[in-house]
Amino acid sequence: AAACLCTQYIVRSVPICRTHVPESGLLRPLLALVRSSATSVQEKATAALINLLPDFSPLRADALKEGVVDVLAQLVESEHVTIRRNALWGLRNLLVGTDDDTRRQIIEHVGIARLSTLAQTGDKAVREQAAGVLQNVTAENEVGAQAVFDALGAPQVVKLLQTLLASEDSAVTVHALYLANNIAVRERSLCELIVGDRELLQTIVDYARSPVSEAAIGALWCINSIASHRADGDSDSSEPRFLAQLEAQNVQSMLETLLGDPGLCLGVRDRVKSCLDYFSSPAI
Repeated sequence: AAACLCTQYIVRSVPICRTHVPESGLLRPLLALVRSSATSVQEKATAALINLLPDFSPLRADALKEGVVDVLAQLVESEHVTIRRNALWGLRNLLVGTDDDTRRQIIEHVGIARLSTLAQTGDKAVREQAAGVLQNVTAENEVGAQAVFDALGAPQVVKLLQTLLASEDSAVTVHALYLANNIAVRERSLCELIVGDRELLQTIVDYARSPVSEAAIGALWCINSIASHRADGDSDSSEPRFLAQLEAQNVQSMLETLLGDPGLCLGVRDRVKSCLDYFSSPAI
């Protein structure tokens, strides 16, 4: 356990992780400790493994070859909260900048339905990591969003988003907003399922006014993605496909009010301006 803790601290350094760690030969021994029957050892080993799985880590490819997805998928079912959280955290890191084959492998081994359950129930830290996995599995790819709908069905996807957005944990709500964005930015048919639920759309719009800048930016990205769908397909000259739904939520007026706030942080202000580009004239 002490060796795992030492490894955990060492691999937190990006330069060391990129240079000395690949030559150390620590991956296989660490994976052996991850499979240990001693809970305390597993906790420390999984915590160290997390830092070897981001997209900048030269050991990520080797870890995938060693079957790390299957190992982490099994640990997601651990009865120990810390181990379960660490396993989800590792999967979340693996999904950043990964290829579709790895993404499909994670979806198959862990299961979207299982992730949905973990994101909505149980320990707070586990909920946050499960929501993060769902966000990352749908980010910047054509596979994840459709997999979520195939596994859960549209009504359960809407329910999942509503539940996560109602969380008192801001980290969970931010993950939920980006999950909604990842769905909305894909096929128009998927976006319609979000826009078609008035309560869900209202909740997303309301988060654009959040004092938590990360939540506000996530909501604005989602509004941006919804507005990006055009009535005539890819024609930039046509109006937003979901303009009527956005107007019903007074989105343009809300955006203009936000833009007039001198205390608005730069990140939120930039997103507000991007959203307003989809509306042709000032609100009356």
